This record gives sequence, C-alpha cells and structure tokens, in this order.
Amino acid sequence: MKKFVIILLTLIVTLLFPFQIMLNGNQYNLKIDKEKFTIIELIPPFRKLNQIKIITDTKEYLGNKYDILENLDGVIRYNGEKVKEIKIDAEILNKKEWEIWVSWEGTDFIKEYLNQYSSRHHLFFKILEVPKISTKIVTMSKSGVNLPEVIMVSAFDFPTYLELNILKDNSFIPFYYDTQVVYINTNITNIDKLNWSLNDFEKISKNLLKNGIKPVAINPISAYWFSTFLMGYGKIPLIDNKFVLTDEATKKAIELIKNWYNNGLFNFKFLNRDAQIAEFLKGNVGFLFQGSFLMPLILEKSDNVKVLPLPYPMIPFKDYKGFATTKDGNTYFTAWLATFLKNPLFINEFSQKFVKFFDNYIPDNIPFKETFEYTSKIAQPIPFDKKYVKFHKNVMDILKLILNNSITIDNGLKKLEEIVNDE
Repeated sequence: MKKFVIILLTLIVTLLFPFQIMLNGNQYNLKIDKEKFTIIELIPPFRKLNQIKIITDTKEYLGNKYDILENLDGVIRYNGEKVKEIKIDAEILNKKEWEIWVSWEGTDFIKEYLNQYSSRHHLFFKILEVPKISTKIVTMSKSGVNLPEVIMVSAFDFPTYLELNILKDNSFIPFYYDTQVVYINTNITNIDKLNWSLNDFEKISKNLLKNGIKPVAINPISAYWFSTFLMGYGKIPLIDNKFVLTDEATKKAIELIKNWYNNGLFNFKFLNRDAQIAEFLKGNVGFLFQGSFLMPLILEKSDNVKVLPLPYPMIPFKDYKGFATTKDGNTYFTAWLATFLKNPLFINEFSQKFVKFFDNYIPDNIPFKETFEYTSKIAQPIPFDKKYVKFHKNVMDILKLILNNSITIDNGLKKLEEIVNDE
C-alpha cells in the first residue's frame, strides 16, 4: 500500500509542477498538469499573438501556437529536446469575468476543458450550458439586461440574432460541424463501396419492399434532407441573393421524391426522427438517413451497422455550430476562444468522443473514417440565412400538398419561393 501511495504521489508531482515562461519580457508562472499540451495553453487570453520563441538545449525555434510540448518526468520537451526557455510576445486581454453560453453535444467536455485552463491561469470563466440559447438570449435582449460575452450559434438561430441586433459584429466563427450519412443494417442489406448511387439504393429498396421489409427511414420532405437533393442536382450554393425554387433542379428533386412516395419507399406516418431511429435499432429498417452526431448512440446499440456517405448525387451539409459575440461582448475574446478550442489536442479528443468534425481535420481512429473523408470533400456549409429558416418552416407543408396532388408542382414551388424570399 505504501509503495502504491509513493508511486501515486510521484505521478502527481510529475504531472503538476510549477513552470515559468517569459511573457512580454516578464516572468509568468503557472502549473503544468498535463503530459501533453499546446503552446496556446500556456498563454492567457490574447488579442494578438506576435511571436513565440522556444529555446532548447541545442537550438532556438520560432514556435507556433499549436506546437505540442511534452511533460516527461517534470522536464518539458519540444521535438524531443529539453526546453530551457519559452519567450512569448502577445497583446494580452485585460482580466475580467467572461461569461460563455454553450449548447448541443459535448458541453460538459468544453466546460471542463475551459475550467482547467482558467484555473491554471487564475482566471474566471462563467460557462453555462443553455439548452435553448435563442429563447433565453432573445428574452434577455428585449428586457435590456447584460448579455453573456459569447454564445454558441447555429444556422437556425443566427438570422434572428441579426434581426434583433443581438450581436456586436453580425458575424460568427465556425467551430465544429455535423454532417449527413446513411446507416445501413448489415443484417438486412449491405453496400461495399463508398461511391454508391441513388440507383443502387432504389434497386435494393424495391427488393426489400418485395420481401415485406421496410427499406428506409428518411424524411425527404424536410428542409434538412430535401436540400441534399437540391444540391445534388446542381443548386450550389443553395441560396444566392434569392432562394430560387422554381428551377429545373428543384422540380427534378420533387419528381424523384414523388416517385419514392408513390412506390412506398416512405410515407407521412414514418417521418418522426425518434420513431425512425427506434425502428432501425430494432432491426426493422434497411437504411437510416440521419446525422453523424447519432453515430455514438447507434454503434453502442447495434453491432450490425455500417456508415456510408449519401448516395450520389445527394450532397450533404456541413451543419456548423459556431461562436458569436453579443453586443455586450468582446470580439477579440471570442476570436481567442475559437482559436484556443481548435488546438490539435482538444479537437482530436472532442472529435473522437462526440463525432464532431473540424475543417481539414478528421481523427485517425474514428469509426468509418473513410466515409467522413469522402463526405468532407463534397459537403456544403448549411446556410446561415433567414431564407433557409423560412424554407425550413414551410417546405414540408408545401411538399405534402404536392405529393397528395392537392397542388401542382409549379404552383407549389411558386408559392414556396414567394414565402421564402418575402422580406
């Protein structure tokens, strides 16, 4: 027992020890509590980072904010060399209480990571998990109370913030994204190629229907999925100055979906996401078209699943979540926050744990990595545009009328285009 305690204490001392850097010509002390860390973790929140010098036993390096250092037995090493000194020239932000609102998946992980950093630098971050940020922030804004400095945003709430002048600079910084994939029940069917097509999908689905098996769980008349057909048929970008919906690409997408509807590939009683997931996990559905964020749940519940890109020509979204500065915030702090949380050690662990993706980065050991590499090359950013929000709210009702022959395709699309583009 004593031996175990000694080993444990030795490990704690090894991982947690005082460390000193030269920050703007002054000694800056902090305690290192990690085996690996990036340069940016050594620096307080900054407005601008001018220069990093890493001096080892043998050489002086010009460093990068994302360079990785190792804490080996209480000795800091860079490229395997013992670090003698680190000199940093930066414009540091004044200390204050920073309030940050986070939402969606991985919030506890983000909070813990930022709290560890703030403790290391004797800062105070007030980090709140707010499930529906838009509802709360709009109410607070209208009442005139002080807002948090930084909030997480999505494509569906950002246009509202612009309308109500909630943001300081009317912009956001992309953080991570989810994307759209197909989950395949390999007990029912299988596909052995990444570049499969809608023809492949329809052929397999018709055979499943003949055998009394429900082929697919999808809601092709939702904005989230209808858009994948529009982009696949050439509408890139999806929205320009105007959201055109009376073009041939849109009509072609509707004709395809109408054909699916008439042939029983989907129906209006099976559009609910939770019901679709439940049926897929019970083994009753061949294909599930859903977001990548569901992969941890689905792989945990089922061993008979393959994850593939959308069939050609469907094009998926990069469904970004980002950070934005409220009118009471500091844009330099928001920029620092996004930069800090994009350091390679954070994004590697966060990506693997929550199946989130960052621009130009997919972790090596994520399941079905080849699917996400393929998808990342063709996926398009979801529009942070008021027109898309209106499209999201109205497209399903119009498409139901078209599929039920209650309105013609031309008249339905003309009406939808008017609603979406109405200012």
